[in-house]
Amino acid sequence: MATEPEDARLEALFAAAREAERPGDDLVARVLADAAMVQAAARPALSPSPVQRGGVWAGILSALGGWLGLSGVTAAGVAGLVIGLWAPDVVDSLSGGQLWLLTGGGGTMPEMGMLWAEAGDV
Repeated sequence: MATEPEDARLEALFAAAREAERPGDDLVARVLADAAMVQAAARPALSPSPVQRGGVWAGILSALGGWLGLSGVTAAGVAGLVIGLWAPDVVDSLSGGQLWLLTGGGGTMPEMGMLWAEAGDV
């Protein structure tokens, strides 16, 4: 929590910023022209090549961040599958018993109909 002297210094800083003179139109125009020039120079380096080799799978691999990203997504998927199959009771207890409620108290694997049934249907 900020103390009063810090708040006073901050208010003084904001007051000085409000009273400061606005930059002239010529300065703003020069800054924007310079920014446009820098962006135009960087654009060819950042844009992908017009010819993509490898097709759809290369695009998916590129969207995931290359092989490193694909390996991370794969590891997360395998870990989720292993945790879900190896310890469903632990997952149920960590989720607050939601799987147990879906099964009607019969186990940890819900029946498919229970996933979309409303409270009065069961």
